Amino acid sequence: MLKQSYLVCSAGFLLAVAACSDSTGVSGTISQADANQLAANMDAVSTLGTSDFGVGASFSVSVDGSGSSASVAAAPVPINNQFTITKQCPKGGQVVLAGGIVGTGDRTTHNLTVDANATRTDANCAFDTSDGVLTVNGNPNIAYTGHLNIVNAALSGLQTQTHKGSFTWARTGGSGTCDVDLTSSFDPATHTVTVTGSFCGHAVNVTRTRTG
Repeated sequence: MLKQSYLVCSAGFLLAVAACSDSTGVSGTISQADANQLAANMDAVSTLGTSDFGVGASFSVSVDGSGSSASVAAAPVPINNQFTITKQCPKGGQVVLAGGIVGTGDRTTHNLTVDANATRTDANCAFDTSDGVLTVNGNPNIAYTGHLNIVNAALSGLQTQTHKGSFTWARTGGSGTCDVDLTSSFDPATHTVTVTGSFCGHAVNVTRTRTG
């Protein structure tokens, strides 16, 4: 009887171990695949245009260089603006970017070069992942920089962004805190965005297509 009970308990223990090893439940950590996807998606939410910077419609752009906007007689002028904008996240929540831009613009030639320095604060910003919706909040925020260059009403050369800081995340089955240090570049000639750096302890190098 004692031997039989021992065998039953041993079998139960082995089944429990097997169940844990074969589990397909929600991951409690950020995987490499998660990091790649989230890095690209978080970078996309931060993409800023001329209307976000408050420099006016005369600098509206076309990615392929075919567009133009109404000419306004004006000499090149320095730009030094403060801005606060709110971006909606793909699955709910929002991102607030607040800071300043400096640069120069010419409304006659439709040329513009500006650099932005801001803080990014995520508030229940939600993204899809392979393990379900993941929600991000600032810890307390992320430092953001951006470079925008327009020539003859079209984006010209690499347009860049950086993100560096910390955030908290949560989804069913897990939560935690992550550090992020990302650099992205958009090439208007090829319509591709490349995001590289570190995200939640993972090295990332992701390329995606952007249409506008």
